[in-house]
Amino acid sequence: MRPGLGVVVVSWRSIGERVAAGGVLCGGLVVLLLVAALPATAATLESRFSINGGAQYSRYVRVAAGDDGWSPFFQPGVIVWDGGSIIGRSGTAPELDFVTQTLRQVPRTCESFKSITAAARIADMIAAAPYEVDAHYRPYGDLNVCVAHPGASDLRHGADPGAVYEAVRVFCQGRRAAGFSVVLMTLLPAVEPASYEASRQTYNALVRENWHEFADGLADIAADPRIGDAYDNLDQRYYASDGVHPNSAGGAVMASIAAPAVNALAWRSTACEMRIREAGTEWGAWRSYVARSTVGFTLGDGVRGVEAEYRDAGGTTVAFTDSIFLDTVRPQTKALRMVRVRRGKTATLPYRVTDPQPCGPTATVTIKVTRPSGAVVKQILRRRQTIGGRLTVAFICRLPRGTYRYVITARDTAGNPESVAGSALLKVR
Repeated sequence: MRPGLGVVVVSWRSIGERVAAGGVLCGGLVVLLLVAALPATAATLESRFSINGGAQYSRYVRVAAGDDGWSPFFQPGVIVWDGGSIIGRSGTAPELDFVTQTLRQVPRTCESFKSITAAARIADMIAAAPYEVDAHYRPYGDLNVCVAHPGASDLRHGADPGAVYEAVRVFCQGRRAAGFSVVLMTLLPAVEPASYEASRQTYNALVRENWHEFADGLADIAADPRIGDAYDNLDQRYYASDGVHPNSAGGAVMASIAAPAVNALAWRSTACEMRIREAGTEWGAWRSYVARSTVGFTLGDGVRGVEAEYRDAGGTTVAFTDSIFLDTVRPQTKALRMVRVRRGKTATLPYRVTDPQPCGPTATVTIKVTRPSGAVVKQILRRRQTIGGRLTVAFICRLPRGTYRYVITARDTAGNPESVAGSALLKVR
């Protein structure tokens, strides 16, 4: 058995080194948004705290509230995956590739980028890294991570494993100098050339012994007995038929090793706590930061508020308030009268949408003209229709002569559908 996964954690830049944001803009509500002022310190950034992504209305008593990673103390992290075809999803469906399966196990809000270098020669990776990796650096990100899988192509082309190791060291040191934490992956087996396996073992041994000198974490995928031993690449339970690329099952094994290495890095969000409540209720306990939480409202329609507080490791506390209009009552629609129209003339269909107060001011209305069988022969959509007023929709009637029915359905501003669709006859002469 080979050594298992090892991860080292390094300290991150002090939050206090960041530039003052000078205030906060919470994302979204046009009318109902209330935002608490941020203290003007060097420890706070612009946040995007909101309810339901800034929606103005909700028909649900449980809503999502949060900042989607744009917190007062950091912004979403960045993960750049650098390597060749094993990183680049060769041989697997997009939703089952190694990167996607790893991201599902990383409970952080991140932007993910792939830097795929042809054949993943380490010299090419070093040359491309300033443009394909370093350019994605986010100064205030939760963490900037480079997950690297270099060296296999060089070894398959006969390169000396010691020289490849030294080049990988240079690559990793360059990414750390650019502000990235580096997770280095060991190399998997392959059939050709004959010299590859011995070179791979030598290279992996050097990496296992010394990675902590130039990287921040090790994803030792070659230590897993399902995919990492010599000739495991011939096992089509975990590898594609080419004997080089892990399939979706092999990608799952890789992800189970890489995700803990990524999670164990020094994410800024680890040092942040938060608490959240419906406005006017009791605070709960401080808990670890999450990008989005669910908040339940007490019953009763109208403007409802959510309050949140964030604090960092130094005790700096920032407060936010956002509000939303809760409307849980369904609207009612009514077709006001039977309509007669000559074929080729303008048909004007009168209707009304009512909704008990409190409610939003408008509704989205769909008018369907149907045959007696219920088959729809015409459909018209009208947005922002005034609640309570007499409304009409007009069209040139080219329907064959006969008797039809026009049916009024609606969704109010909060998204509630009508309780019963209003309808009346339409007679075409």
